[in-house]
Amino acid sequence: MRIGTGFKRGVLTASAATLFFLASLLLPPLIPGVFAGRPQRHVINLTILHVNDTHGHIVPFTPFFYKLVGSGQKAGGAAYLATMIEKERAANPDGTILLSAGDMFQGTPVSNIFHGKPVVEIMNYLHFDAMTIGNHEFDWGQGALHSIISEASFPVLSANVFTRDGGYIKGVKPYIILKRKGVRIAVIGLTTPETRYTTKIENVAGLTFALPKSVMPSMIRAVRAKGASIVIALTHLGLYADRELASQVRGIDLIVGGHSHTAILDPLVQSGTVIVQAGCYGLYLGVMKIAYDPQTKKIVSFTRKNELMQVSPESAPPDPKVARIVAKYEAKVEPEFSKTIGTAANDLTRKPSGESSLGDLVADAMRYASGAAIAFQNRGGIRADIPAGPITMNEVFTALPFDDNIVSMDLTGKQIREALEQSVGYEDISLQVSGIRVVYDMSKPPGERIVSIKVAGQPLNNRASYRIATNDFLAAGGDRFDVFKHGRNISTGQSLREAVVEYIRKNSPVKAGGVGRIILKDSSGGGLH
Repeated sequence: MRIGTGFKRGVLTASAATLFFLASLLLPPLIPGVFAGRPQRHVINLTILHVNDTHGHIVPFTPFFYKLVGSGQKAGGAAYLATMIEKERAANPDGTILLSAGDMFQGTPVSNIFHGKPVVEIMNYLHFDAMTIGNHEFDWGQGALHSIISEASFPVLSANVFTRDGGYIKGVKPYIILKRKGVRIAVIGLTTPETRYTTKIENVAGLTFALPKSVMPSMIRAVRAKGASIVIALTHLGLYADRELASQVRGIDLIVGGHSHTAILDPLVQSGTVIVQAGCYGLYLGVMKIAYDPQTKKIVSFTRKNELMQVSPESAPPDPKVARIVAKYEAKVEPEFSKTIGTAANDLTRKPSGESSLGDLVADAMRYASGAAIAFQNRGGIRADIPAGPITMNEVFTALPFDDNIVSMDLTGKQIREALEQSVGYEDISLQVSGIRVVYDMSKPPGERIVSIKVAGQPLNNRASYRIATNDFLAAGGDRFDVFKHGRNISTGQSLREAVVEYIRKNSPVKAGGVGRIILKDSSGGGLH
């Protein structure tokens, strides 16, 4: 499918998406997506509804940005999303499909405690047509994933994840072919190959993650041979990888993506393939409308602008059935997770790169609990901000949803230097630290950027041994930090989440964010961060 690119493109990152959402509430409602070009005769109108990266957010919540600007307005919520889905489906009952691009379950207490059961129950009720496997679908291990698959009344897809015998995960299909208004629509699932190192190694034992470009040509040939007129890649790869896939593989009409939490307001076109993604946390419903000409067997028009619809209590009345499902599970966790454990004197936030106040607090709590001299926490393990004021168990759990334990070990100064060199990319730091101060020169080549490292005010000694603490994900070589696999005198301690709760209780009001642990400089000595 070849599509012209003479239109504005709108893309929001996860952080910018909340700004757009707030602004949209202050403006007139968005104009529904419309077809481009002249009206076509004898075309078949189809609707593709899509969500991704919900991460267990089935309860309306106040995004952190709203709190920063003094707004208590809530957004998201599965009951409101459900009403919007049913409204769109009712407008085209025979021509609508509903898709999920993965990472649906892990991320909030109401979902995590029950290993995704509330989300599966809601998805079953809404009659999802397919879901692709995201990297976080493996966070509870393959046994929990098998349970989710067995409970799902919808197909679970992934064409590039293979077991030891070369087959697919039990219950998983590489693709499905749906039929709407006589049109056969193929949906091919793809999972990010990064999963092999972004989840705990034991959770993906025995699995191989192939490159999407290596499996897609044969998948496309197979579905075309079965009469598919439209090919949709349902991907959990991220926007950059989606664009790369569209450039490398011909024959994909539409990529419905996830993983990068990108809110693509106006669909993108790459090498003739249309790309959409619906942000994260259930804040948006993607509504892609296409017109298919059965005579030419081509998509003649598609939604070019405002493809995303905001989800909030203001956008639609709640679906009663879904509201009851949410309330049932929320009542089971609310008494424990609504408890206040302390207070924050300032906002505890994450950053897309560099040192962050919440990263500092987590690393400090890790070092405090273990008694180590130095602590390292991966930035990706911190998933939400905590605003100033009372801190609840729910906020800590949502910020730290992974069931990580603290691991202590001895590393040499040389090994610590190696980890810190690996941690820095182009103005991008992946490790949060405590007990150590590192200065980088970003003008130098990778692997040679460290200017100085100090521990307790003294220069790091490459030959000395230091007691460090990290989490069991990094200790096993997660995020490709293999250096932690070579530590000595290894011991496993308490849950990281419990350590943070204990630290907050003992040190409230906590005030994190002291600058200076991680310094990025340019060649002239000027500070970048």
